Amino acid sequence: MKTELFISSVLLCLACNSTSNRQSDEAAITKLLDNESHFAAKGDLAQWASCWVDSDATSFIYTSAGGVETLKGFKPLAQAIGEIEPFELKLARDNYNFEIGDDIAFVGFDQQDNWGGADHKKKETRTLRKVNGEWKIVHSTVVNLSSFDQQSTASWHMPVSKFPKNPRNGFQNLSGLGGMSVGYMEVPGPADFTPFFEGLPGNMCSSPHWGYVIDGALKVRYPGGKEETVNAGEVFYWPAPHTGVVEKNVKFIDISPDGKFIPVMDHLAKKMAQASSQ
Repeated sequence: MKTELFISSVLLCLACNSTSNRQSDEAAITKLLDNESHFAAKGDLAQWASCWVDSDATSFIYTSAGGVETLKGFKPLAQAIGEIEPFELKLARDNYNFEIGDDIAFVGFDQQDNWGGADHKKKETRTLRKVNGEWKIVHSTVVNLSSFDQQSTASWHMPVSKFPKNPRNGFQNLSGLGGMSVGYMEVPGPADFTPFFEGLPGNMCSSPHWGYVIDGALKVRYPGGKEETVNAGEVFYWPAPHTGVVEKNVKFIDISPDGKFIPVMDHLAKKMAQASSQ
């Protein structure tokens, strides 16, 4: 009888320790993920890097209605994070699902945030590895659910002559139209956009564009030296990354995905404000 009581006590203690350890791991992982996101938003690259495994196996996958982006290896990911313009992050997470082993852990959750200047709902996962007793992120996946949610957008049309200025960036554009932004651009030449893209990935525009040139012409440049000129009366598609040069005046309609376009326009607005103040 004493032996059975002893064994029962040992098993009960082991169960309590296991529950305590799991709760401790869950709390540590949750804090790590929150810190990592806020470090990235603040532009604190050193603190952000301390949350990740520095390895070629490190990876990040982002999926939205605009496609899938993959970063493989810690250095390319750190470079991308280092190019983020600091902003005030609004972050909420719930519906956590943990699977925790001795040295490997997986967690999935729902997230709401304002990355890119717009409110988003996402499904995210992290894979973590324990390094010297501390959890570190080795893989991240993000699915931007909001980018697929286009059902609530009402129909819209407007004369180009009445296109309003966006109070957010000062340009004539509107966002939130079925997940897309529409802009009317009237640029006097000569003008080179390249200096204003400095600080974005590759120092180039990181948003794709579709549109139509109403008047004038615009030269587009891509990595590797490829150039093309889009003239009045032509429709176009410009994949990212790229930059543009206006030799004379140009007027064109631009249509771009919100998630890519809004951060670029915010960046341009800041750069132009800095240039005008000098």
